Amino acid sequence: MTVAARTWWEDDPARLQQEISDVQAVAPLLNWTAESAGRFEGPLPLWPFSRPAPKNISDLLDPLVVRVEYSHAFPAAPPQVLPLAPQPVPTLRGFTQFHVLPSGRLCLLRDADQWYPWSKTSELLLKASGWAIELALLEARAITQMSVNGIVNDAIHDELIAATIQVLDS
Repeated sequence: MTVAARTWWEDDPARLQQEISDVQAVAPLLNWTAESAGRFEGPLPLWPFSRPAPKNISDLLDPLVVRVEYSHAFPAAPPQVLPLAPQPVPTLRGFTQFHVLPSGRLCLLRDADQWYPWSKTSELLLKASGWAIELALLEARAITQMSVNGIVNDAIHDELIAATIQVLDS
């Protein structure tokens, strides 16, 4: 007798509800699909960070549309975030200064030990939103490479973001 394999969300429905709730709190337009190991898909907020958004942030970029792909190893292994629109150009792939893997998925964890079974997918979504802002700065030629720490908790680029928006608006 063969027993059908079960995925993480079938084995741990409470964790699934926690994931859906946590993701929706950060990115309410993402939709959950219960196929295979599961995924979320949709647009991320332009500025989901706790500090005030620069004025006219929507003049710098459109929302990043992503697919958050879970594996059957979740929560031991993190989900992968694939940008659907805009997609990073192939020349950015595989270079650490742009945080894009050769597959086109985002590299949001510097080391494997940055993810624990109790880590939250929403933390990756915040990083992905920050990545989209830095991509827009890169495309506007305001920076030549992305920051090491990202902009989720680091306001290092906030003035540059505001100045870049001002230049784009003029």
